[in-house]
Amino acid sequence: MNIIKQKGSATVEFAMMVPILLILVFMVSELGTMFYRLNALTKSVQVASRYLSDVSLNKKITLTKTTIKHLVCYGNTGNTGTEVLPDCINKIPDNKLTVSAASDHVTVSATYSADWILPNAVKGFLKLSGLPMDLTASSVMRFTQ
Repeated sequence: MNIIKQKGSATVEFAMMVPILLILVFMVSELGTMFYRLNALTKSVQVASRYLSDVSLNKKITLTKTTIKHLVCYGNTGNTGTEVLPDCINKIPDNKLTVSAASDHVTVSATYSADWILPNAVKGFLKLSGLPMDLTASSVMRFTQ
């Protein structure tokens, strides 16, 4: 083998592999972000259903959709603190937040429209439309005795 003929082959191979590696890195980061957001939504819906089962519906206190949305987004009944998810108040529409109560339990369900990070970052460059992904979580809690 002639070493002189192979002088730029490593550079060419690297240039061919960089786009594939970058796509894999961005896909893994997007997937990790979506799992994080789904976990945060699940935990916040559990907190809201626990609060509703312990305090409000058991004592016949009526709550508005806004108060329940604040429970899911902030973890409290006011809009104080930091949101669990980015722009949570606007990305959980009122028709995607349901609360139902039976004789012994309460069910809270919420759907969050999560945006993809990469398409929004390069939307102007690649003309991509960042279609949101709907993440749904539901929790059932029994009333306290």
